[in-house]
Amino acid sequence: MKELLLTDSEAKALIKIIKAIANKHNRILTNRSSGTINLVGKHDTRFILNYFYSTTSKVFHLRETQHNYTLLRINLNNKFHKNANGEKVWGNRVNIFSEEEYYQKGDETTHYKAYPLPYEDILNTDDFLDMLDNLLNYTNVNNPENIAINIQEDLL
Repeated sequence: MKELLLTDSEAKALIKIIKAIANKHNRILTNRSSGTINLVGKHDTRFILNYFYSTTSKVFHLRETQHNYTLLRINLNNKFHKNANGEKVWGNRVNIFSEEEYYQKGDETTHYKAYPLPYEDILNTDDFLDMLDNLLNYTNVNNPENIAINIQEDLL
């Protein structure tokens, strides 16, 4: 089995270090829109925040770029994630980087464990913009004003 190149404590530190949005991001979302926001942290550490918006599912996916590991992923939908212990976490949930989950699952791919929302300071909401604000705050992004996302009016 491939060795995981990041520890839980390193992942937690990456989630919590102060970050800045690298480029202004202005979008109007339509159904099934997706996008990428580049973030920069201390010591020029790079991150990618991907998002997906549809009327039935909203997803935020934060990765570090050195190894391309998921640090956290938020799913706002009625689907589920099955953890290594067999537990299915349905509905709104957050997947957090986990060494233990990686080695227990043994598929050399899954390196995160799902938890139902709310989780720590991450709220349980179906609102895309509220969750984006919450996520930027939780991950210590210090210039959220550089993101201007609006949702096409007939989708609200």
